[in-house]
Amino acid sequence: MKKSVRTIAICLTLAFSLLLQGCLFKKDPEGTKWSDGVMMRIGNQQIDYREGLVYLDATRRDYERYYGTDIWTYVCGADGSTLGDVVKKQVLDEVIYVKIVCAQAETLHVSLTGDELSVVDEQTDKYMQLIKGSDILKKGVNRDIVRKIYADNFLARKVFEQATLNIDTNISNEEAGQHHLCSIAVRNYKIGASGERVDYSADEKAELRARMETLKTTAAAEKDFRTFAQGVTEDSSKLDIYAGPGDLDPAIESQVLALQDGEISNVLETADWLYLFYCVTAFDVDKTLEKKEEIIAARQEEAFETFYAKWLAETEVEINEPVWEKMNFTETVQNETK
Repeated sequence: MKKSVRTIAICLTLAFSLLLQGCLFKKDPEGTKWSDGVMMRIGNQQIDYREGLVYLDATRRDYERYYGTDIWTYVCGADGSTLGDVVKKQVLDEVIYVKIVCAQAETLHVSLTGDELSVVDEQTDKYMQLIKGSDILKKGVNRDIVRKIYADNFLARKVFEQATLNIDTNISNEEAGQHHLCSIAVRNYKIGASGERVDYSADEKAELRARMETLKTTAAAEKDFRTFAQGVTEDSSKLDIYAGPGDLDPAIESQVLALQDGEISNVLETADWLYLFYCVTAFDVDKTLEKKEEIIAARQEEAFETFYAKWLAETEVEINEPVWEKMNFTETVQNETK
């Protein structure tokens, strides 16, 4: 699922989500005594169900902004599970993640500064205004609870940054350098009457390659390759491509990345396409910097995944199943002040 911008809570990577899904939580274990309103216990922390309500409310608002209000009963699993069931599990994983990460703050000597707490207060005030008149307030959600959630998420982000502080950020231009390319892309197969793929015969394939060679000759004489390409390509999404090592089909990558400014490639073939590439620039400064940031972020997430897996394995998580099962996405929506 594509992650949307969340009102509250930092984004979880897929790796963290999978780690959580693989963890066997104790659900209302025999002999456990629960205080009123506690929805789970994570290590020594008891989590109030009202925190869960705020997470559910924030998630509901984001999903309904894009998909409407009738999405929660949509059946999306072979077992009859609904979208509401699936997303609710993700919310549970998110709460667990934030709490476990925040528990490492003292060990890593991380805390929020006065300026950061001011940001937390501003975010809290904005959310409290948003839920003014909502039934979520009647269930006991108050400013202190909302502020704690914003503070937790801010702190979790700082723990992530501190834990990955020593990750190698030295990325060479050879590793991250980005070409800016324009391309003419033509399918090397036909589409049948029912939409199926139909391979060209040998003679048809030869004719197609001859056509591409003619396009290359014509393109070389044009002053503006991109404008010419726009009129003949079969995939306009490939008109502008930014690529470096590992970004292109291995069958053509070395030849494409060998192009220098202003050069046009030979006719190149992948499993599905025939291409002509024009090199606008062999080194796009801005895109290269962006790529370096992506590589650093991937290194940080990979390293943090290791840390988090260890913390998760060392932490006992107990779910108060009766309380959690009663919570849902519809109990926060009524009577809101617009």
